[in-house]
Amino acid sequence: MKKLSCLLLFILSAQNFIAQSLQFYTGKRDFLPIEILMEDGSTKKGFAQDFMLPDVATFSMMGKGPKHANLDRKEVKFKSSKSDTQVQQIPVSDIKSLIYTNEETQEQFQLDKRLVKEINNDLEMESEGKVLMLPLMEKGPINLYGYRSMTCKADFGDNFSAGSNGSEDNCQLMYVMIYLSKPDETYAVAPVDYSSLSPLALFNMKTLYKKFYKAYEIVGADCPEFLKKVDEARENEYFSNKTFKENKKAMDPERKALLKGKRGAEASKINMKYRTELFTNMYKKLIDDYKESCK
Repeated sequence: MKKLSCLLLFILSAQNFIAQSLQFYTGKRDFLPIEILMEDGSTKKGFAQDFMLPDVATFSMMGKGPKHANLDRKEVKFKSSKSDTQVQQIPVSDIKSLIYTNEETQEQFQLDKRLVKEINNDLEMESEGKVLMLPLMEKGPINLYGYRSMTCKADFGDNFSAGSNGSEDNCQLMYVMIYLSKPDETYAVAPVDYSSLSPLALFNMKTLYKKFYKAYEIVGADCPEFLKKVDEARENEYFSNKTFKENKKAMDPERKALLKGKRGAEASKINMKYRTELFTNMYKKLIDDYKESCK
């Protein structure tokens, strides 16, 4: 086969990059500082459990996706203070957003509730969808949500295992799941659900590419000038192996310069940063087009 599809290359080439050391919760998860924005406009401050942070990462090959990452939880465990013995169960139906704070870096991580809808094979957005708490990757006129899916080797051997110690540098990035949504919308569009793709689907890229463009047309339907940009991208075959290679070539000099003298976890962190950007930059280009076209 002369040319691998862009999506297939994403998934297969990711095996060559080691993940940075992340904060995983493979056992009982801690209560972390949180601000909960409620649907009724009120705010709760305290400590909450149940979501993997700062990165939402799964320990499966394919097929579990957001469910395995706990994004579909129906309740959030909440305490007014960390020492409080009384735990409240707050229904996700009452929650609008979760804003966690990293106690060491004070960096904040936000999850917004969205009704996630996929694009079917008839290029129509499904009517029902599923409610997920989506990690916010980049805020803008079109918000970029998503999470990174990892596979990790077990500490006791070479087999992949859900029991791996995620703090070790033995994890590999499989794909970055992306969702698109306007800041004031209650729904988000998943251009492609990587977690549910079959090997056969990876070779039927013409169908998948159409879904990519359709997702942007749905999210940016309020801006005719942007829709022209989507048409141009489609005509120029923007989502392609060629674009992926060009992005990688443009990023590699900076990545290699930063890697000089770095080893182990430090080098892994740099590689993971650029590998993640290589996935997400494909999506950001059209978001930037929306910013420019719809001021």
